[in-house]
Amino acid sequence: MLEIKGLKKTIGGSEILKGVDLAIGKGDVMAVLGPSGGGKTTLLRCLNYLEKADAGEMTFLGQRMDMPGMSRRDIAAYRRHTAFVFQSYNLFSNKTALQNVTEGLIVARKMEKAQAEERALAALERVGLADKRDSYPNQLSGGQQQRVAIARAVAGEPDVIFLDEPTSALDPELIGGVLEVIRQLAEDGMTMIIVTHEVNFARHVSTKVLFMDEGRALAMAPTGEFFQEQKLERIQTFFRSLDRKEG
Repeated sequence: MLEIKGLKKTIGGSEILKGVDLAIGKGDVMAVLGPSGGGKTTLLRCLNYLEKADAGEMTFLGQRMDMPGMSRRDIAAYRRHTAFVFQSYNLFSNKTALQNVTEGLIVARKMEKAQAEERALAALERVGLADKRDSYPNQLSGGQQQRVAIARAVAGEPDVIFLDEPTSALDPELIGGVLEVIRQLAEDGMTMIIVTHEVNFARHVSTKVLFMDEGRALAMAPTGEFFQEQKLERIQTFFRSLDRKEG
């Protein structure tokens, strides 16, 4: 469904991505793991054209595209099939939960208000927040705000959702509710690429794991194989460092 070859990105004179390859099929959930500064967020931003790649080839839904050569129209057409969930929610503070979800449907997709609200309510129901439809962001917890952001992504009925560390801004007691929503989306067959530090979550929810370090994809494998047969010393060192932190 989505395949990337040779993705490169330089920012401020530093090569952040050094020729990354990845591939996911419909219904896959790819967890992107690795140390901070390894290029994970930049990878996700390039995949949704929040940053434009300097090199790379993308094949999406059978169509092959040169990533740096895509026009604004090409990018707009591609992004109608995708959605992005940010670390920091990115909700409009002056709009209710319902309005935050309908905004993109009405403005970007030119959907009639009644249809947009029907779809938005279904999305809020899906994340367990139908009763918060009229609440503003400052009336919601961080976990609830992130679930509204996920509802906004789901409402567009994308082929793939990119999630950039969706629990990193949350207090520990709020993380579980957001992860449960993502888990349910995975069970429903939603295709997702998730940058996360929640290794146990990745182990139990993802179908594939991509490990990145210093701008390179060191390993990409089915989840069971990645965790059970991991032989790369760099990845073993990463997991040992996590064990020390948890201990």
